[in-house]
Amino acid sequence: MNVTHTAYIPADDLDEDDLVIARRLSPVEAMKIALGYQDRWSTHLIEDNFGSFVLYTWAMHPHTKDAGRAWTLPLQATFARGGQPELERLAALDMIAAQFLRRQTPYWTRRVVADTEYDSRLERVAQKRAVRRIDREIATKVVDALITDGYSITCDLQDLEPEFVRSTDRDGILEYMWQMEWVEMNVHKENLRGWLRLIFGENGFDLVQDYTVDLEHIVEPICEPYWRTANEADLGFRALTLETPEDALKIEGMMKW
Repeated sequence: MNVTHTAYIPADDLDEDDLVIARRLSPVEAMKIALGYQDRWSTHLIEDNFGSFVLYTWAMHPHTKDAGRAWTLPLQATFARGGQPELERLAALDMIAAQFLRRQTPYWTRRVVADTEYDSRLERVAQKRAVRRIDREIATKVVDALITDGYSITCDLQDLEPEFVRSTDRDGILEYMWQMEWVEMNVHKENLRGWLRLIFGENGFDLVQDYTVDLEHIVEPICEPYWRTANEADLGFRALTLETPEDALKIEGMMKW
């Protein structure tokens, strides 16, 4: 089965989509597109005949100053002459393209991967976006509920200076939280004090990782529907069925090992 490839520029942020240059490319097509992108290189195939074999070299010449010195890292293939020069040339190009796909970094800063690998990347990005959406839904509801219930919020990251102290600036608190991987918050209401930890980017439903008992009346009504949905999606389990008494004896014997 011939593996096809995707050439793309990775997005810098989860909010952005990759710039897909081309998909369903053969290895040779992918190499040519990558090296020719934005006209950074001119390329051609050099054939050196050594009688019984031919050395094929994929020669590269930079067109731009930022093209680098990849031309000093030749892509080559050696082929025994068999009387079918065109087929041998195509086979040599396949070997050269395979080298390029294994070590792309010196030649360009974008990416070429198998289409199946890129499809997996799209799935991972979609999952991360879904997790972030749930994270933000829960975090927003928790902050809103705390402020509505009369709490002010102090953000405390271990031994670092708090980013804000006894704040009720809802938008400012949320904007700060979106930039963090995790936050710990002390909340204050008259003489009451509570604490909770939020960890972003894990599963979404488990955003609120820990909290003090006195905050249950705020946290649990918000998080419980997400916990229930997560548990319902994971109800499958496997059970070992023993059909005869002899099966039980066999299992007992296996466990002794």
